[in-house]
Amino acid sequence: MTDGRASSPSIAVVAAVNDEAILANNLLRSPMIAEGRAAFHAYRGAHSASSAYNRGIDETSAEVVVFAHQDVFLPERWEADLRRAIALVASRDPDWAVIGGWGIDGAGKHAGHVWSSGLGRRLGGRFSDPVEAQCIDEYVIVLRRASGLRFDEGLPGFHLYAADIVLRAREAGLRSWIADIPAVHNSRTVRGFNGGYTDAWRFMQSKWRAHLPIETLTVPIVRSPIRLMWSRFRLWKSWRYRRAKAYDHTLDPRELVRRLEP
Repeated sequence: MTDGRASSPSIAVVAAVNDEAILANNLLRSPMIAEGRAAFHAYRGAHSASSAYNRGIDETSAEVVVFAHQDVFLPERWEADLRRAIALVASRDPDWAVIGGWGIDGAGKHAGHVWSSGLGRRLGGRFSDPVEAQCIDEYVIVLRRASGLRFDEGLPGFHLYAADIVLRAREAGLRSWIADIPAVHNSRTVRGFNGGYTDAWRFMQSKWRAHLPIETLTVPIVRSPIRLMWSRFRLWKSWRYRRAKAYDHTLDPRELVRRLEP
């Protein structure tokens, strides 16, 4: 047995689920799940992503745990891409904590490779060497069990938990990475940063006050709430334009995989 450092660790996939049709159309179609090559655990009725994901940590034994959104499709080559990424990361950082597929690197630039139906386009493209991350997107979070990390169940709802787990890793002296593990995020267009997002943003603002500002894939976490208010307004104002560019999220994601190719 390895501890997630080698290229062939055991893998489990965990998801928080609130829509069975979306789950069936996307994540359950992923070959590594459909063919039983990775254990799959779905958690329904959770009050937060953190609580569902910690149950996944507790109720699985795999050396690597993949936390994926229900609207994500992992293509045929994804398992091989992941194992290659783990080997590359481990060769540079044997005690790695987290790997993501899209995020913000140490220089503050976006990095990775993913198809987003909500945005109606491919983000990034194929790349060779993993880059260290200061933030990753939540659609896929790859955690090395031996890191000992858990999600903060004080963080409310279903937002910003990827930013939090990367910060928790850094606080523990561990590093997070962005690797070439392209997937399809068959998402809806985001309409606004209201309700649960605002609660999560304010929780993170308070929890990590000593570390502000914090980059995220949505709204940077800063001392003043003005940035959040402005971002909410811009998102609301641009919704019709963004929705017109988006792809139908009910499409079979297997038909979208070709859009990940150069």
